[in-house]
Parts: sequence; C-alpha cells; structure tokens
Amino acid sequence: MIWEVLGDSSDQVYSPQDEPQVEVRDEPSKSENLNTEAIDRHMSTWDMFDRLVNHGCVDLSLQMDTKQDSAVIASGGGFGDIWMGKLYNGTKVAIKAWRSSMIEQCDYKKLKRATREIYYWSKMKHENIHQLMGVIIFKDNYLGMVSQWMENGNLSQYIRANPDVDRYQLCIQVASGLAYMHACNMVHGDLKSFNVLISSDGIAKLSDFGLSTMYEASIAFSETSITVGTTRWAAPELLDEESPKASKSSDVYALGMTMLEIFTGAVPYPQCQRDFSVMRMVQQKILPTRPEGRIHTGQRGNKIWELLMSCWNYEPNERPSAQEVVKL
Repeated sequence: MIWEVLGDSSDQVYSPQDEPQVEVRDEPSKSENLNTEAIDRHMSTWDMFDRLVNHGCVDLSLQMDTKQDSAVIASGGGFGDIWMGKLYNGTKVAIKAWRSSMIEQCDYKKLKRATREIYYWSKMKHENIHQLMGVIIFKDNYLGMVSQWMENGNLSQYIRANPDVDRYQLCIQVASGLAYMHACNMVHGDLKSFNVLISSDGIAKLSDFGLSTMYEASIAFSETSITVGTTRWAAPELLDEESPKASKSSDVYALGMTMLEIFTGAVPYPQCQRDFSVMRMVQQKILPTRPEGRIHTGQRGNKIWELLMSCWNYEPNERPSAQEVVKL
C-alpha cells in the first residue's frame, strides 16, 4: 500500500524495484534453540549471561569497561535503565541494563523466555532494526545489552527537529522493520514513536522489541496496568483482556498509530489527556480523526488514510499483515 501511494511522488527516494525483501536471516536453528536446554529453577544474572554467550551472543567485555564509571542514565523503566556509555575505541553505545533484583523475582520459565528473546534479537539483521552488538555484566550487577547509540534520538524527537523530513519514507522504514520481525516470528509488543530510533543518516530503526517477558514480569511485580503509557497505541483486544498478550495483529494496529504519529507529530488521540479517556474512545470504536492538514484530501492522502483505517480494524484477523502494509 505504501509503495502504491509513493508511486505518484516526484521526489521519492525508493523505486518499486527497491522494495524491501523480508527474509529470515541468521534465524536460530533447532540445535541453537535455547528451549532445548534445561534451565535451573533459580537463574542468576551470570547464568543468563553465560547462556547467551555460549549460544553465540558477543561478549563485549574485552571491548569496553564493564563498570562504565562515566556512563550516564538516559532513561529508566520498570525492569531496568538505559545508559549511555562508550567502547574502548570511543564509540558511543546504549546499554540496556536489567536489574538483578528484577531477575531474581522472575521464575525460571520467564527467565528462559527472556533469554531466548535476547538471543533472537542478537540474530536479527535488518537496516530498520536496532541491532544488538553484544552483552556484558554491567557494573558487576546487571545484565547489560549493548547497541549503538543513536544521536538523533527517537522518532518523535527527530520529527520535531526535522519538520521537513520525508514522512512517507519514515513510514516505509518502520513498516519494513516490523515486517522483518514478523517474518522472524518475533512480536514487537510496544511499537510507538518513542521506541523507534533514528540513525545519524536518518534511518528509522525499531528498538525495545521482543523483550515482552521482562516487561510483563515488571508489570506483575509492580501491580500496574500493562496499558499504562502505551494505551494510545494498544489494540482493542489488549485493552479488553485481563491477561493481554501482544500479537502480530496488535503490532499492526500499533503500526497504524505510529504512522499517524509520523504524519501529525503528535501522539494518537491528542485531545485525550488521560489514558482512561483513550480507553473509552477505543471501546466505543471511535477512531482517530483524519488530520486534513497533514494527510490531504486527494488520491495519495486517501490511500494512506484507507491504509491506516485497515490497520485499526476492530477485528484482529481483518487487519493487513505488516508485509502487506509494505507491499500493497
């Protein structure tokens, strides 16, 4: 659909023959699958680290000071923090550090799933995926996942700083990254502009994906709703269920909301101040209003709006796949 819309753009960057081919590269084989190993009922941070390294994740301990005394916290979350650090060669990196206290509270099944999710992340290679460089034991106490630092920040920040950016191309890049993830049988689970990073050359890269196990665990231990902070992007079925589970179709719903963000520069349902108000709108099947000033009336704008509406279909099975969003 996006490619069809771009067909009448005189300044388009990609041509149809450049359409991203989504394929599974470096997909784990059965012999590599972490499911095949017995995992102790009590699994420590070091246990998780050793298993990841033994299965091929890069141990970055020789390339950086794992204590990172000069590192600064860039953001915090329910189960860990993101730090800005450096390799010995001066390369800036982001370190997502899982708190040991959080790991200790999880049962072995959750830790088994979480370890597998990190491993799959390490095997994914795509231009629109924020790649995992390796793992470390951070500050002697945390499981640290290291990736390249993105100077342009997240998608929301980038659009504000670059209002003339080609927003159609950003939509293609986000959809392409999600389509690749789904082809790898991975679900993002928290797609929104804040979880899409922008490289120095303006390429969108999906981040904070596939780590739903620890996110769900942090929710359970903090006794807060899974929808807090993500309600505006959450599919209706996630808001209605007592134990919501993200899926490819709920990812596509969030993709539509993220694409709307790209065009408007605002979060979905900006007129709603509270998540409760958003939930009520969704439950009443009230979709976002078309931003005429951003998605203009005309063949191109109409096709984009039809695409977004299909992503927001109340019935999960009626939504297009991420690959269809890219190709239609």
